[in-house]
Amino acid sequence: MGLGIAIAVDGTAVAELSDAVLVEVHQRMGEMTKYRIRYDIDIDKGDFPDLIDSRIDAGSELSIIAPISGANNYLVKGPVTGQRIFYQNAGGGSYMEVEGADTSIKMGRESKAVIWSDLTDSDAVSQIFSSYGYTADVDSTSAGHSEDKHTLVQRASDLDFVRRLARRNGFLFWIDCDSSGTETAHFRRPKLDGNTGVNLDINLETNNLGTLDLAWDVEKYTSVVAAQLNLNDKSDIDGDVSSSPLASLGTQSLADITGDTRSAHLHTPVDDAGDLTSRGEGALIEDAWFIRASGQTSVNSLGDILCCVLGFMIARRLGLRRSVLAFVVTEIVLLLWIRDSLLLEILMLVHPIGALKAWQMCR
Repeated sequence: MGLGIAIAVDGTAVAELSDAVLVEVHQRMGEMTKYRIRYDIDIDKGDFPDLIDSRIDAGSELSIIAPISGANNYLVKGPVTGQRIFYQNAGGGSYMEVEGADTSIKMGRESKAVIWSDLTDSDAVSQIFSSYGYTADVDSTSAGHSEDKHTLVQRASDLDFVRRLARRNGFLFWIDCDSSGTETAHFRRPKLDGNTGVNLDINLETNNLGTLDLAWDVEKYTSVVAAQLNLNDKSDIDGDVSSSPLASLGTQSLADITGDTRSAHLHTPVDDAGDLTSRGEGALIEDAWFIRASGQTSVNSLGDILCCVLGFMIARRLGLRRSVLAFVVTEIVLLLWIRDSLLLEILMLVHPIGALKAWQMCR
């Protein structure tokens, strides 16, 4: 685990696959989690044996796991979807990138035509999740779809259909895993009134951010005017929404900042006020995110800095001779224990040697 992560194939950790030079996991609420793993590849007997490794072939299910506080934290679990291979003349500097996504990608492999009747949006989603073996975390929706009124029609893949229902109700859809790798499919609104999972600090003593980029845009709707006619009894259906149902993350909402009303008009065929109101709330939830932020943070980088400072302090106390002796002993122990060390890393970076690479990977 040179990068501090473990990679499992079909639920079983594989030590040599964790010897990656780069691992990227892209996560965003409400979207599919994707990953990219880069491996250096070397010529062995006139060929590149890593390219035919079935463990990282198309369809193989990989899990990227980060051990945190003694427990496994699954960053992503899902099938390999592709590879990108770069060849360098004579082999040195060649690499292969393995790309994949979480298992929700399987939900998008078949377009379907289904009529859902006598149930709610959340009922349909729960049935879909069950068919894929997920543990379901589904919030209830109020809109009903009866046979004698408007049924719920699906003309898309399960993935696109669930995403459409999530957006309609102001929900998010995503999949994650617990420490044992059991997958849970979530279909609900984000919870904004709880405690923060982590604090991101910049320019403070507890700094853990390298960069922070903020942008805001207030040209968004702050309310929804929604009205429809009930075709069964010709009565009016009122679905007006005056504000987003989500808790505000700051002291002021978008409407407080703009100081005026910015309304959207919603017109869609519905059978009850609950359905119309849910759609209006969904529209406001989508527009309520008027501040966007991006940044870079790395716990590993912070740890490297602390270890470097500690190393300088120890060297100062030991003196030159004992520091050199401690360094040599540490290098030997690492070579015998994990087949890796600082000097070996520098050598393989400057001049990769296939025989050493094979020895490191226990081949």
